[in-house]
Amino acid sequence: MREELILPQCRYPWVTINSPIANAFDDEEKVWYDNDYTFISEEGIKRCKPQFLSRVATYMNPTCDSMERMRPCARLMIYITIFDDFFGMTPAKELETIANRVYEVMMGEDPREDEIGILRQMAQARKEWETFMPRFWIDRVAINFYEFIMYGMMEEIPFKQAEKRTYPLLAHYFSFRKYSIGMWPYGDLIDPAVNFALPVHIYNHPVIQRCRELLSLVIVIQNDFASLIKELEIENESLNIIFILRNQYKLSYQEACTEAMRLHDEYCQELDDLHQSLPDFGDFQEVAYNHVYHIKLQISGCANWYYNSGTKRYESKAFIVPKYAREGDDIVIPHSIFVKEQDL
Repeated sequence: MREELILPQCRYPWVTINSPIANAFDDEEKVWYDNDYTFISEEGIKRCKPQFLSRVATYMNPTCDSMERMRPCARLMIYITIFDDFFGMTPAKELETIANRVYEVMMGEDPREDEIGILRQMAQARKEWETFMPRFWIDRVAINFYEFIMYGMMEEIPFKQAEKRTYPLLAHYFSFRKYSIGMWPYGDLIDPAVNFALPVHIYNHPVIQRCRELLSLVIVIQNDFASLIKELEIENESLNIIFILRNQYKLSYQEACTEAMRLHDEYCQELDDLHQSLPDFGDFQEVAYNHVYHIKLQISGCANWYYNSGTKRYESKAFIVPKYAREGDDIVIPHSIFVKEQDL
């Protein structure tokens, strides 16, 4: 008899704010797919549209009411997600070449007409940011996106391409998953959302960097809970904290969920504590406090997107077929019948 699993939902000791422009890019998003994501199959594009990935930007940056400032952020939310979905099985050498080209485009080069359309979205977002964001911030986004690929996606390759399912230890998992979850560039979007680029010396302060790291770690766990239902049905999937905890500590699914939630809540408490005890940033005290406040809003906003946006991302046949997937793979992901979501 299969174990029944009650899947918990993530909750936060701070507010969740609803965006005034939450669904503003739904129509534009479809045009972007049709024009610039044609390297994906027609069926793949059909699967992407109901995911409402542009809403991730608005849900995670809910105090922004400017479509002009949020539009390039919505582009990034889509292209980073599709990049991960499509290139997740790419051999390391080729992925490094792609990462270098992405970095060049995000730093200022225009893509050639014959290059993959996702680069046009990256270039357009950069040009839109150039109208109101400083150069040092654009450089920051480009570097963090490069590290998302090189320190995150690249480190996942041995596990994704292993013939036999292999699990990393938890500490190793967090070391690369905090990059591959994409939250370093996601966190950068706070600045255009609030229309203020955090100065370099504030951004680089260890406390601010730890807050940004906590954003990544919390979202890693949040995402693993959200994707668990579909990942239970993928034969070789190992990169989920529930699977890793079960393997490393010989836990049941339910015990692994309990331990993952304990870590999640511990990280949230640390973030809340740091927010209430920031060091003296002088004239930048208010903006530093506001930045960490928006880190917290990104966390609760992302959960709000998972649970309340109407996204179909984690439903059956919702994912595109990645480059280098096995011939014939259809990425059919039926929900497991033994998993129940925790009541709100």
